[in-house]
Amino acid sequence: MASLGEQKLWGALPRTTTGEIARMTPETRKQLTQRLSHFISSDRLLSDPDRLLAYSYDATGERHRPDLVVLPDSVAEAVKVMEIAHAEHAIVIGRGSGSNLSGGTMPVVGGIIIAFSRLKAILEIDRDNRRVVMEPGVVNADLQTRLRSFGFFYAPDPSSHRIATIGGNVAENSGGPHCVKYGVTTNHVLALDLMMADGTLRSTPQVGASRNGLDWTGLLVGSEGTLAMVVGITATITPMPIAIRTMLAVFSSLDDAVRCVAAIVAAKIVPATLELLDRASLEIIEPFVHAGYPVGAEAVLLMEVDGDEVTLEHDVRTIQQVAEESGAVEFRLATSAQEAEALWKGRRAHYGAAARLAPHLWVQDVTVPRPLLPNMMRDVIAIGERHGFQILTVAHVGDGNLHPVISYDPSDPDAVERMRKADHEILKACVRYGGSITGEHGIGIDKVDNLSLMYTDDELGLMQGIKAIWDPSKRLNPLKAILAPHTLMSEPAPSSYDLKPFMRPESLAEGQDLVRAAYYQSQPLTIRGSGCRGSMWAPHPRGWILDLGAWNRLIDFDKENLTIEVEAGFKANDLALLLRDEGLYLPGVHQGQPDTIGGLIAANVRAIQSPQTWRDWVLGVEWIDGRGRRLRFGRKTMKNVAGYDVPKLAPGSEGRLGIVARIILRLRPLPVRPWAAVGAHSDPRVLLEFSQALLQKPWRPETLVVVRAASQDWSLWMAGVSATSEAWVKNLADAYQMTVTFLPDPEAAPARWESLRDEWWAQAVTQRRYVDGSVLPSQLRAISDACASGHGPVVLFPYTGCYEIYGVVGADVPRVTNRVEGTALWRTKAHEWEDIESRTVRLFDPRGLFSLEKDVTYGF
Repeated sequence: MASLGEQKLWGALPRTTTGEIARMTPETRKQLTQRLSHFISSDRLLSDPDRLLAYSYDATGERHRPDLVVLPDSVAEAVKVMEIAHAEHAIVIGRGSGSNLSGGTMPVVGGIIIAFSRLKAILEIDRDNRRVVMEPGVVNADLQTRLRSFGFFYAPDPSSHRIATIGGNVAENSGGPHCVKYGVTTNHVLALDLMMADGTLRSTPQVGASRNGLDWTGLLVGSEGTLAMVVGITATITPMPIAIRTMLAVFSSLDDAVRCVAAIVAAKIVPATLELLDRASLEIIEPFVHAGYPVGAEAVLLMEVDGDEVTLEHDVRTIQQVAEESGAVEFRLATSAQEAEALWKGRRAHYGAAARLAPHLWVQDVTVPRPLLPNMMRDVIAIGERHGFQILTVAHVGDGNLHPVISYDPSDPDAVERMRKADHEILKACVRYGGSITGEHGIGIDKVDNLSLMYTDDELGLMQGIKAIWDPSKRLNPLKAILAPHTLMSEPAPSSYDLKPFMRPESLAEGQDLVRAAYYQSQPLTIRGSGCRGSMWAPHPRGWILDLGAWNRLIDFDKENLTIEVEAGFKANDLALLLRDEGLYLPGVHQGQPDTIGGLIAANVRAIQSPQTWRDWVLGVEWIDGRGRRLRFGRKTMKNVAGYDVPKLAPGSEGRLGIVARIILRLRPLPVRPWAAVGAHSDPRVLLEFSQALLQKPWRPETLVVVRAASQDWSLWMAGVSATSEAWVKNLADAYQMTVTFLPDPEAAPARWESLRDEWWAQAVTQRRYVDGSVLPSQLRAISDACASGHGPVVLFPYTGCYEIYGVVGADVPRVTNRVEGTALWRTKAHEWEDIESRTVRLFDPRGLFSLEKDVTYGF
C-alpha cells in the first residue's frame, strides 16, 4: 500500500484557472534538491511525500502537495533559496503557521514552500519610538506576551493569534475583534523588509511619515506573498490601557442588536470590540464551553471598552442605557477578569463548537456597510436553507465584517457542490449590498475566481499589471489574491473634445472625455484643485491646466456607517462644517481650510489633530487614469481590501496616477469631553522629552505637536478626549517644570492651530522656502537644534517623527525629504524604488500625461 503522503489528496476543489501554470518536472525537482542540500540540512529540506503532507493543507480543508519545503534558519538562507528558485524558474510560496482561511498558502500547482517558522526573533522593542522590529515567524500571541512586560500591546489580534505568525497577518491583512477601534494590520505596519522574486532585498520607506513616494507598504500588506516575501516587519505598538470593561447585551431581535450598534456610535463611543453572535451560534457554543450565553436569544453583543476609570464609568453607563433603549432584554457587566474571560471564551470557541457538526467547516469572510448587516445575515440564513445547510454567523459588527460558517463533508461531492453554490451566493449578496468579498481573511484561492463580482475587466487588468511589475515571471504564490496577467487593458474610445490651455470639466464624464482626447494627442495635463498645497510641487505646470473645482458634489453620506463619499473638488471647509453639524469629524480637515479633499490626499498633507494620516482615512478611491478609464477600488466598509490595496497609492501620489475623482472616507464621532492645552518652555528639547514621556502612557493626548510660531518662541500644542488625561498631563508637566495652560474652548483649538499652519504654508508658497522630512521620533531634537539659528515657523510631530520648516533653516537638516528654495524643488527618494515607481506610474498613465518628474530633482 502506498504511504499516506503518496495517496491522492482529498479536498481539492474545482478550479478554472490552474491550467496556465505548469507544474515542476521531476528533473527540476531533483536538481533543486541537490542544489539546496549544499547549504540546507536534511531536517530542514523536506522532499519525502509523508513529510510534505504537513504542508499540503491549511484551515480551508483543501490539500495540494508542494514539491519541496525549505525551513531557513536565517534571511541569508532564504535569499539563497530564492536565488536558486529564480534561476530554475521554480514557483515559490511563503508560509507561516498555515492558519489562514482562504487557501493563501496552498501549493495548488506545487512549487517550493519557504516556511518562515524558524525566523521568529523579536529583534527590537523600542519604547521611545513605540515600535517593534521582528522577523516574520513571530507568533502573534508570543509578541503580545513580550510586549506586555514593557507595558505595550500590538493591536491586531485575529482569532488564530495563538498560532498565527505576524508575517502571515501581514500577508492577509488580518483583523480581529479589536479592529473596530484600533484598525487592521495595515494600520500598524510601518515598514517591511522584502525579498523580491529574484532574491534581492529591499526595505520600504516608513509609511505615512513623509511625502517621499508611493506607499509600497500599504500595497504589500494583504498581497498574500504574490508581490514579494516579507522577511522583516516594523510595526507600531500601543501602551496598555489602564482598565477594560467587558459587557454582554442580549436581544430578542437581530435588528435590535444592530440598531444598538448604531446608537452606540451615535453616542460618540468607539468600543475596543463589538462582536455579534446569532441564535444558531449561541445554541452550539453554550453546550460546548458553558460560557453563560443565553440559549434561545436571537442575538448577543459582546462589547469591550478600554481607557481610564472615569471614561469607562461613563461609557458603560451610556452603553447600558443605549442597549436597553434599543430593545436589550438583558445586560451584563463582567465584574471580574474571570467573568470577562468566560464571555470571551464563548466567542473564541465558535469555530471549535461548529466543527463538531460535520467533518469540516467552510468559513467565509465578507464585509457590508454596518447598517445593512441584518439584511445580509438574513440573506445568509436563506441561502443556507436553499442549499440544505444551517449556516452559523458571527460578526465583527463594529466594522460590518461577517463570518458565515458552513459545516459540510468534503468527501461528499454533492455536499461540496452545494457548499460552493451557497458560498458564491453569499459573495454575490455581499457585493449587492455595496460590500467587499473579503474583510480580513484574504482572497487566496477561495475567492480569486469571484473577483469579477467586484471589479471590471479594466480594474482587474490594472491589478494584474501591478503583479507583473513586481513578479514578471509569475512565480510568487501563483493563483492567489489576483490572477496572473491575462486581462487586456482596454484602449479608450477616440474623443473629439476640444482641448484648451485651461479646462474646467463639469462632470466626471466630461473629464473622461478630455483625458481621452489628451491621450490621443499626447497633451500633458496639470491637475489643479484649490491651488493651495499642490502649487509648491508644480511651480511650472508642464501641460494645460485641468481645474477640478466643479467636482464638488456630495455622493453619499452614511452617518450610521461613519463613511462619506465626495468628489475630489469638495472643499475641506465645507466638509468640516457638514460633519460638525452631524456630530462627526475627519482629522484631516478643519473649518476655514481652503484646500480640496483631492488636493489634501494627493499631497498627503499631515494633520495636527491626529497621528494618523490619509492612508488611514481613505477607504476607497475612483480614478480617471491616463487612458480616460474610470477605475474604482475600495468600498465604504472598514475592511475592504480584495486583491491589492490600490487606494493606498493615492495619498502622496501628487496626481501622477491620474485624476482622483471620488473618495470614500472614514469618519469619527466628535469627542464627548475634549480638552486642549498649550505647554511652554524656553528649551524645545524639554518639550520633546515631555512629549516622549507622554507618548508612552495609555492616556496620551491625540494631538501632540511641538511648534515654533516665531523666531524664538517654542510651544507644545496638546488636545485630548479624557478628563483624567487632563489631570495627568498637569502632574507630568510639573515634573518637567513646564507651564501648561488649558484653553477655554477646546473644540475650536485644533482648527485654530491648523489655520495658523495654513497661513505659514501660504507664506512658504509665496517665498518659495520650505523643508520637510522625517526621523525617528526620538531624533527630533536634532531637527530643533538645526532650526535654532534660523527663523520662520517650525512644526515637529512627536508621534511620527515628521517635521515641517516654513522658512530659512539655520543649519543642515538631517534626512530631508522635500526642500523648496526659489524655483528649485529637491527631494530625497529611495533609489531602489525608482524602477517599480516609474513602471507603476506608467501603468496608470502610459503616455505620461500627468507626470511631474521634469519639475523635480531627485537626490539619492
